[in-house]
Amino acid sequence: MAACYQRPVVVASHTLLISGSGMHRSLLLLFLAGFQGLMFWPTPALASPAWKRADPYPEASAGAVKAAEAVIGEGGSEECLRGKLSNAMVRLSNSCDAAGRSSSVCELANDIAGQESELSMGEMLSTSETLLQMFGDEAVSR
Repeated sequence: MAACYQRPVVVASHTLLISGSGMHRSLLLLFLAGFQGLMFWPTPALASPAWKRADPYPEASAGAVKAAEAVIGEGGSEECLRGKLSNAMVRLSNSCDAAGRSSSVCELANDIAGQESELSMGEMLSTSETLLQMFGDEAVSR
């Protein structure tokens, strides 16, 4: 009865004609399975730009103002505030890009969204104050 039952790894390794110890066979099969999965991954040329979701500018700017006010009011832990501000700036940057807007607010959002390093608390405060000032100036100029 035991001869009728074979583990999937053994069956797969026999069909691929892989020899070696059980551990080496398993590692090779895991590698091959991962490689096969990558072959079906969409390439950037074929992928749609849906990853870059853009909120309407009024919604994105309201979210950025809310995040900036939270930073200034210290409404959470430093990590939480960093996440709020960073996410709001990415949304604002995407919104500016999608709408074809070019303004100082959009430039600031693009700069912050494109940074690879984390903002310090001082940088977050400075950015938040600058952002609120820019939105105030933008509202006055309308």
